[in-house]
Amino acid sequence: MQRLKSVGGICYATSFFFAANLFFKFNIGLSIGANLMIFITLGGLGFLLNLISYTKDKTGNPLSNLIFWLGSFLVFLGLVFQMLGFPFSISFIIIGSVILFFSIFYFRKRRTKEDNDEILDQF
Repeated sequence: MQRLKSVGGICYATSFFFAANLFFKFNIGLSIGANLMIFITLGGLGFLLNLISYTKDKTGNPLSNLIFWLGSFLVFLGLVFQMLGFPFSISFIIIGSVILFFSIFYFRKRRTKEDNDEILDQF
């Protein structure tokens, strides 16, 4: 499972390099269509491998993981739609980012509160 997670992370990093290439027009010798296909393929593969190799999130709450993956999917979908030139693609990116921040900060804050309650209950 750890190897799948590592390969998924490498796929993500590589796909976002190609996404940056599409936005900032680095000169790496590939056409826009090739860059777009590599971004979509590696981003989707990285998303799928990280989803498959998931064991347990830091909060221990399955809802936290579901909300995090939903936000990640919407951000990725928004980036793909943006590059394909679809209208309202920025809406997917904004909504996905809000969901990501909500899942990260809300569940982390909630876990810290629960941890403090457990410590007090031990005495």
